[in-house]
Amino acid sequence: MKAGLDKKTIIEAAAKMADEKGVTNITLKMLATELGIKSPSLYKHFSGGLDELNKELMLYGWRSLESEITRVAIGKAKDDAIIAICNTYRKFVEEHKGLFEAMQWYNMYQSEEHLQATQGTVSVLFQVLEAYDLAEEQKVHIVRMLRGFLQGFSSIESHGGYGNPVSLNDTFDFALKTILQGIRGLQGGRKTE
Repeated sequence: MKAGLDKKTIIEAAAKMADEKGVTNITLKMLATELGIKSPSLYKHFSGGLDELNKELMLYGWRSLESEITRVAIGKAKDDAIIAICNTYRKFVEEHKGLFEAMQWYNMYQSEEHLQATQGTVSVLFQVLEAYDLAEEQKVHIVRMLRGFLQGFSSIESHGGYGNPVSLNDTFDFALKTILQGIRGLQGGRKTE
């Protein structure tokens, strides 16, 4: 094993390759060549082979996204925080298309490790929603809606699925303003016990 080559370094190299070539195009042989090692050396860190590497890429992606959205949400409240989070999510996907692909189909309840990796992103959204006067169930619906909007829009955009010449930035902003208007309209909906 090459000196100084640890699991984190390998995952970061795989994430870079995923962004350049697409996550489905990565092989352990390609990754080993990129790192200047022999393929069997990777099994020291990834005994489950490519499946384990893909799982690690998914977890790495969610942790990286959490770090980014937490950073931009600090010091902001309500609409400003949601706008910052949504724009950061979109930018993250634009810059990390391969990594985003690895993140797509996860189940946060599949394992404790999955839950911890993805919980941060969800927690940031719930914390932002605390500033609004909303019932707890409404917050759950809003977080799911935001996730669906961001994941869907970003996925279609990253695959070039929007063919109409109308500006995608304008569409994203329009959708976000509509969502925020809807959230503001729900305020005061707390159920009294």
